[in-house]
Amino acid sequence: MLATMLVLAAACGGSGADGTDGAASADSSAGTTVALSRSTASSPATWTSIPVSGDLQCSGQAPDPTQGITDTSIKIGGLGTLSNSGTSTYQETDLGARARFARENAAGGVFGRKIDYIGMSDDGLSAQQNADVGKKLAENEKVFAVAPVATSISAYADSLCANKVPAFGWSFNNGLCNRANTFGITGCLLPDKYNSIQVGPYVELLADKSDKSVVLLGVDNASARQGVADTKRSLERAGLKVVMTSNTLQLGQPPADPSTLVRQIMTANSGKPPAMIYHVTDFVNVTALVQTLTAAGYQGIQISAVGYDPRLAGLKALDDTYTYLQWLPFQTTDNAVVRQMTDDIAKYGEGAGLSITTAMGWITADMVIAGLKATGKDLTVDKFLSTLNGPDFHYGDGIFLGRTAWPENHYYAAPCATATNLKDGKYALAVPLVCNDPYAD
Repeated sequence: MLATMLVLAAACGGSGADGTDGAASADSSAGTTVALSRSTASSPATWTSIPVSGDLQCSGQAPDPTQGITDTSIKIGGLGTLSNSGTSTYQETDLGARARFARENAAGGVFGRKIDYIGMSDDGLSAQQNADVGKKLAENEKVFAVAPVATSISAYADSLCANKVPAFGWSFNNGLCNRANTFGITGCLLPDKYNSIQVGPYVELLADKSDKSVVLLGVDNASARQGVADTKRSLERAGLKVVMTSNTLQLGQPPADPSTLVRQIMTANSGKPPAMIYHVTDFVNVTALVQTLTAAGYQGIQISAVGYDPRLAGLKALDDTYTYLQWLPFQTTDNAVVRQMTDDIAKYGEGAGLSITTAMGWITADMVIAGLKATGKDLTVDKFLSTLNGPDFHYGDGIFLGRTAWPENHYYAAPCATATNLKDGKYALAVPLVCNDPYAD
């Protein structure tokens, strides 16, 4: 259920840029600010893309340009982790996609072609099984596209590349980055050249406070260290002051004795607590540390990437915490896209809950359908990829979801995000969609 955000958090949590744990860090960008574009109910947030150059991987003509296409159908299959004892799974991502495809089929399909969605194949969180599933979908099932992709493993990408099979998903694996045939629904979340961390929610939550101090808590792995170093630079560029970073936490294992870490946090801001604690860790660590810090008297803002799921609303451990999201939450019922997504899931979702993974599946399917409609009735794989990678195709309205621009977002994420607050068992929108310009490192 929460594996998506756990993986993203693990990739963005870690030690300070100087490699120390629990140490104060200098505010190297004091006074620096980043321009933000704020959405309203009717006005989109915008951002300026970084021009990119060079040839993308997996470019070129498809060996079978009509693969998966008939006069009456378009064959699509998903790929994700549906079974593994050590992680959450993505059944609801599959159900979210089914709901969106089902509504399109009920309306007659795309230019008369129904979506023949064969469901999501399980990789079991195994690299070999992941590669085998990619090969099966591309070469045995001969699908037109793979969507949704919901796994942290990217071994599938080689077979899709060789066969020029388009793929779509939330890019918490690098198979959805830097390739002409794969698309992250919010761009590439794992860039190797550009920094597109979405700083808007953090800036907005501290906007009316004179104290802009932040502590970053992450887990102990190499990608986490790099992720938090990037986050630190981005927050400082936006005018916030990162006073401490730590990577002493173990993924899925809260500290048996957190007292030393809590004391460091409570005095990190020149002997005082920071204004904000950003938990870039997993669900287990977030819930444990939020409770410990609250019990220690911390009264500032605590924000994470794993605290949003309406089925967890009654969890006392997360009360009065914030969650970072890349699209509007289900509670934003005044938004037409949210209402449509909610209606689709209720009607066609086969019992799926209103979760972040269900939304991920629905958004992925919606992006595929948008690409098909933009390509037109005369559909081939090559025309489809040319349309999506061309200057006239964009996805996301800047209100519900950040607008993506291709091919730029093969290289970095759309720098747009929002935040929710959980208070007394109810989620509410705390920050509408806000975008900031990315920058090259």
